[in-house]
Amino acid sequence: MSFTSPHKNAFFSAIFTAFPFMYCVAAPTIETATVTNGSITISGEGFGTKSSPAPILWVFGEDVRENGVATKKDSGIAIGSAVPAGLGAEDSLWARGGGVKYDYEARTPALSHSYRSENDGWLGWPYAFGGEDTPYSEKAFVSWRIKPSGDINAYKEVALVDLQGEFNQGSNQFTPGESITIAAPDGSTKQGHIVSVDKQNGRVHIEAPATTSSHFRKATITGNSSRATALVDSEIFYASSLSGKYFRSYETVGGAGTHAVMSTNRWISVQFDEAYNELRRAYETPSGMGYGVPYVSKTTDWQLMEAFIDLSGDYGNGYISLNNQNRKWFYNLYIADSKPNYAGPTISNIGWEAAGGSDTVNVALNFGEIYFDKTPQRVVLSNSENYLEMGKDQEFQFINHWDQNKIVVEERFGGLDPNQAVYLYVFDEQNKGNETGFCVVNCGNVQRPPSSIELMVE
Repeated sequence: MSFTSPHKNAFFSAIFTAFPFMYCVAAPTIETATVTNGSITISGEGFGTKSSPAPILWVFGEDVRENGVATKKDSGIAIGSAVPAGLGAEDSLWARGGGVKYDYEARTPALSHSYRSENDGWLGWPYAFGGEDTPYSEKAFVSWRIKPSGDINAYKEVALVDLQGEFNQGSNQFTPGESITIAAPDGSTKQGHIVSVDKQNGRVHIEAPATTSSHFRKATITGNSSRATALVDSEIFYASSLSGKYFRSYETVGGAGTHAVMSTNRWISVQFDEAYNELRRAYETPSGMGYGVPYVSKTTDWQLMEAFIDLSGDYGNGYISLNNQNRKWFYNLYIADSKPNYAGPTISNIGWEAAGGSDTVNVALNFGEIYFDKTPQRVVLSNSENYLEMGKDQEFQFINHWDQNKIVVEERFGGLDPNQAVYLYVFDEQNKGNETGFCVVNCGNVQRPPSSIELMVE
């Protein structure tokens, strides 16, 4: 998908999925942290200034705030109803999108609901950041949680030629059921799972990692438990989820040409010319250009996604990370001659955008707990004492005050264990954070010396 910008006919596109690289640098110091009446007051030095303490957008179930102001736009909703988009800033959070509904699934009991995309559904261009008319900014930081229905990177839809018996399908048409063996005419086999059988349309939905259309040419699939069999043929019909996108953020566009960061769940491209031809790809290693994006569906548990983009210099850089571990990044993208001076990066797609004719493939994805700001300055809590080891075990805090020497946040434990030690982490404008957590709750014998912010996530 691509977007036409309202800004001087500039062409905005991109999905932004790259990852962090880390450096140790000296920076601010946390000296004290006091928990009182549901808030945490953090004192120290060198926190820097923040133009607005609160993030631009905070969407945590019914707790929704735009630029720090609470809104009822996602309150009193009916589970299963459509999430409104494009209705104007008074009635919806999102200027664009569709195909997303409210769902009962939530990561913690305190959250009333999440968003759910089935087959094809995404939201984008939050009104809190100008909707389709974004203000100028140089950076963007986004975090959100996702819960896939299965290994959605490996979902296939294949023509059903003949069916004998009944497969043990999943609990719904999006969830994997029994394991299957896929046998090609040449005798080679692959393993997978049945997702659903659509007799009416003559299609079978399958979860099958490491397969392509060639594995389903006049192939036979057999249920390993039910012993049901089906003859399928990808030459009649075949669709794959591989080109689907779970996040998109335009990077920069201008008269000198189009620069973009675009990703599927296979690869990341970072630069295009005016004809939208790919010029280069992101790097994970010098020999691994573009490939190896976060494996978002390795598990069906709730996971944490984070993305950061920095256009402040002549060269752009950024990343996307999964559970603070699986990362992909881009850097040294020359943008000095093309970045606009009138607009900033935003969320242009979050959810599941089917692409390449894959909108009928039965992919489903829950997502929510969306945190978006034009700076990486943030505060998180964790039960982990070390940032590099915390994984998805971190909870974002809503910021009410931020200056050089003091930060005040609302205490929000989320999914943390309240009976264990809870550690504090602060990130500054350069995305530098303390590698060792500062204990704030249940500290016991935990030492709490001044905590220098010495981890850099770029």
